[in-house]
Amino acid sequence: MRFRVSPVLAAAFAAVFACSAGAEILSAEGVAALDGGGAVAREQALQDALKMIALRQGARVEASQGLDYGRSSESGSLTPLAPVRGEVKVVSEYQQGKLYHVKVEVDTSKAPRTARGTEAACAMPAGRSLRRKIVTTYFQVDRPAEASDMPELATGLPTELSRRLGANRMYSLLDANTVSVLADSRIAEPAAGAETVRRIGETEDAQFVVAGRVLATGVTAKGLRKSLYESNNTSQQGTFYNGPFAGLFGGGVKYVPTERQFDAEVWVYDGLTGALLARERVSELGKGEVMVSPPRPFASAAFWQSDYGQAVDRALDLATRKISDVISCIPFSARIVKLSGPRQVYINAGSLDGIAVGDKFLIYQRKSAQPVRDLISGRELGVPETLAGDVTISQVQPNFAIGSVQAPGKVAEGDYVRFMPRR
Repeated sequence: MRFRVSPVLAAAFAAVFACSAGAEILSAEGVAALDGGGAVAREQALQDALKMIALRQGARVEASQGLDYGRSSESGSLTPLAPVRGEVKVVSEYQQGKLYHVKVEVDTSKAPRTARGTEAACAMPAGRSLRRKIVTTYFQVDRPAEASDMPELATGLPTELSRRLGANRMYSLLDANTVSVLADSRIAEPAAGAETVRRIGETEDAQFVVAGRVLATGVTAKGLRKSLYESNNTSQQGTFYNGPFAGLFGGGVKYVPTERQFDAEVWVYDGLTGALLARERVSELGKGEVMVSPPRPFASAAFWQSDYGQAVDRALDLATRKISDVISCIPFSARIVKLSGPRQVYINAGSLDGIAVGDKFLIYQRKSAQPVRDLISGRELGVPETLAGDVTISQVQPNFAIGSVQAPGKVAEGDYVRFMPRR
């Protein structure tokens, strides 16, 4: 079937791209209805303006043609190819009737302003970090015989990831290294852990859950190594040569592992919905003394000093960066846990999480308890939601905060809030 773009859509497409490709400053005005309150309308209008600018930077046309009660009908839309890149500035904003208007400018010649290494779109409150809670869980080991010289690998690896991630003050870590998100180690698909992840997220108030699988730790190469005055009666793996001249001058050679791989997957989940956000793979090759002899606990000082331990160290550094890259721009979120009258709520985050009086959050409600699934793969993609209003924090305690709500409808326990940076 052939698709045709209507003249109206084609004209809109041309108007959108009328701006010169070499322009350094792009501007647009977004509009939103005030039905959900001023803060909600402002955020929606801001996103509307940024979408219009993103369309100017590149878009694809999605059009279709069909029959509607015997008549030919056609529809189409423009979808941005990429988000806006550049320094964003709100030029003006105002209310007119039942609409909120926001005009923004994006300077594409400037990099987004950064805060602690994150893009402006991920900005935290000035001088503070909102600490998102991450739970690290048990790592399956596919070939345990290969890792016989690394006791406690399955539980030590998440503990080590927790330690490394905890060095970033934007995160609050909980190590649940004996809890597995997969009910059966034979399950290969990490998305199967969605239900367990939701339970962990609810019971631990966690925004993210990290799990994974160690795919391989096997030897990939062997070679000869001198064995001067060393007894062949040793626990170290290898084949010892005792032929002619082997004992000359009290020495010999042995055939031992010289290269060893470390290959693992790291899974990052949304603690609210159980959806799999990322499936990252890290691989490193250790060369030299790659067998830990005698066996040492994983992540012990002796382990890190070995050539293989240094390879694993590089792999876990990469895994830590990949996890941070996935979650760094996802807004801080918390849940409403108590209602106090129609317009006052308690949320399960407080001063220990970086919350302060005056902070604003957008309130979201689930449209359905059933997650959206990919009809082809069956994978859970997330839970549809509705922007329901906003809450302004008026009181903060170490583990909770109280705020006043502005929303056209009712809010409920279990609704969740996301931080709304002021731009």
